[in-house]
Amino acid sequence: MSAIVPPTLTDGPVVVRPMREADIPAVVAACRDPEISRWTRVPSPYTREDAERFLAISATEARAGQGVALTVADDADRFAGTIGIMELDGRGYGEIGYWIAAEARGRGVASRAVVLLRDWAHATLGLTTIEILPHRDNVPSQRVAERAGFTDTGEIRSIPRMPPGRRSGYRVYVWTRG
Repeated sequence: MSAIVPPTLTDGPVVVRPMREADIPAVVAACRDPEISRWTRVPSPYTREDAERFLAISATEARAGQGVALTVADDADRFAGTIGIMELDGRGYGEIGYWIAAEARGRGVASRAVVLLRDWAHATLGLTTIEILPHRDNVPSQRVAERAGFTDTGEIRSIPRMPPGRRSGYRVYVWTRG
């Protein structure tokens, strides 16, 4: 696959942009929230080295065309979380994952960021099927998917990349365009 150039996307109040080393302290602070490690692969406790590794892996995956991880910020560039597109299959499929820092939750930031990334991935990467896989108990993330135009398929799936003991129980939300 071709390298992915991390984009900068905005709808005004929400900005999705390439991650920078300057984001590391905010990533570390946000990832100390147990709600983030509860629903993601983020390790706990989370360290600066974990954040540095995340940025390095993200850059490698983008160069390889495997996916892209981005920072979510507000229009004043205050860090709000991360979002990414992954599991690209070369046939028009990808998956969006995200987490939002506690202080930025409940304001529509995640849904807006998902729409920005979804539309970019469709227009630029040619994706026609994009999924979001929130855990069946993660109701706020399910609402994000719905507000961003994804449809609950009713399917519950296991995700092998998740840590042992947390691989099953993920609802499948899908967005498609021909």
